[in-house]
Amino acid sequence: MGKISPAQLLGAIGLVLLLPLVIVLLMLLSVLGGLDSAEAQCAQHAQDEPMMGWPTDRHQIDGEWSFFHQGYDFKVDEDAKVYASHDGNVVAASAHEVRIRMASKNGDTVTLESVETRYKYLKTVSVANGAQVKRGDVIGTAGVGNEGTDGQGAPVGLAGVHLHWEMWADQENNNKWSIVPKPEENLFEVDTSKGGGCSCVDGNLSGANNQQKAFNFFVQNGYSKEQAAGIVGNMISESSVEPGRLQGTSPGTVSMPNAVVNSSLGWGIVQWTPAGKMINPSRDAGVPDEKIASLGYQLEFLVKQLNGDPPLAEAAAGRAIKGATSVEDAAYQFGHMFERFAGSENPNHERYAERKANARHVFDQFAGSAPAGGGDAAASTGGGCGAGSGNIAEVAKNLAWPEDGHDGVAASIAKKEYVDAMEKYNDGSSGIDPYSDCGRFVATVMHMSGADKDYPNVGTDVQRTYLEGSGKYDWWHGEPPGGMKPGDILNGPGHTYLYVGPWGKEGGGYNSASASLHGHVPEAGYLYDVGGGSGNFTVYRLKNAPQPAS
Repeated sequence: MGKISPAQLLGAIGLVLLLPLVIVLLMLLSVLGGLDSAEAQCAQHAQDEPMMGWPTDRHQIDGEWSFFHQGYDFKVDEDAKVYASHDGNVVAASAHEVRIRMASKNGDTVTLESVETRYKYLKTVSVANGAQVKRGDVIGTAGVGNEGTDGQGAPVGLAGVHLHWEMWADQENNNKWSIVPKPEENLFEVDTSKGGGCSCVDGNLSGANNQQKAFNFFVQNGYSKEQAAGIVGNMISESSVEPGRLQGTSPGTVSMPNAVVNSSLGWGIVQWTPAGKMINPSRDAGVPDEKIASLGYQLEFLVKQLNGDPPLAEAAAGRAIKGATSVEDAAYQFGHMFERFAGSENPNHERYAERKANARHVFDQFAGSAPAGGGDAAASTGGGCGAGSGNIAEVAKNLAWPEDGHDGVAASIAKKEYVDAMEKYNDGSSGIDPYSDCGRFVATVMHMSGADKDYPNVGTDVQRTYLEGSGKYDWWHGEPPGGMKPGDILNGPGHTYLYVGPWGKEGGGYNSASASLHGHVPEAGYLYDVGGGSGNFTVYRLKNAPQPAS
């Protein structure tokens, strides 16, 4: 992206003056990146970089933003390091507080002085007034603070050792600063469910190596196990499933896009030829080179090709592969219709034997532990986000937020993938607060995954009766022998949720996913209250359920 001119910046600020402060904040942050909102979101997803860096090593908010408590609190140990959330200039550094005024990422062109972050209750301050800091620089250590009470005498914020973080804005550029209202989204995290073509499956690849990750990816995106093996068998012949591999280089050699974009050779997991054939349209869409060279992005690019989507549609190849019913046929169809290597018109070409052998090896290695494909090719339902995969846990993780705190019942609070799935696989907006209904969440996951399409749409009691009367499930009132497994259903008086195994935002310790009627939409949670003693929840496990790859 080009530099921001002073005229562009002033124009953006002029428009900002008419808007509420929360919109001011979001627009200014967009200006900082030099991107429009959709591009900015996808660029952030691509780089896995949120708008703000976490100010502590604890990546969890312990004190929420509210009317009386305007900012975030982080419960940390005394002397814990405090970090700058962004690049900028220190405009105040006292004994207990640091203020950092935000600088443009293109800071050599223009400095934006309309937003600043404030860090309070510091024990020590390690930066001086006037210093320039970078995102992640240590600016001090955490100390003790008490934030007082609200209008009714109730305490607000945390007391004792913690960090208090605020954001302020100079709305009219007249040095009159006001604290901004609570942002609608967590500024410290990337929302991977939104932003143009950013896919919900990117970053959720599972597997011990690239071959297994690619295999699982295609199964989760509507291909049978046989078809997925055929595709990956070809990738092994082409690149060893190495996204940075340039044709003719040794395995393990990584060539970044900037080094190969003008090469006439093939590059990437399927050896797009010439290399720029895939790199240039990706760059045109605003995708950075680091992302283009990643396995997740290249898998998504390929599946879009096979779906017939621009910029390099290969719908005929996609149809041929979806029509394959055996591993060997799938390997042949991908080589013949997509790779189109020299001599591919001859079905007896020796290169097909190699690809078929690779594909059979992939199937034998990974089919037993990967998400189920629903049987033969005709049973694959497609739809992305694990639709039709049989993998209960992966679908749940794709439909639920990867952290807690998404309180509310509106569709706008839930992930878009879940709203869409409710419409397609359950009863949509019917019922009372449906997007926060725990039973509807579990049922939607069971339907969408294809694991149990007969699962009752709603009602924990109705669902419990079904779980124990359908003959499809084993159950234990307590932890099952051998422990919990991803995809286990918890059902108890008035509530149900899913155990999915470790997942979610780093450091959160989440292992479950659930909604809560009238409380919150589907989000990450914790296993609790399982059988035995005063435990309320019984564990139900689908017989012969597919086990996600480790």
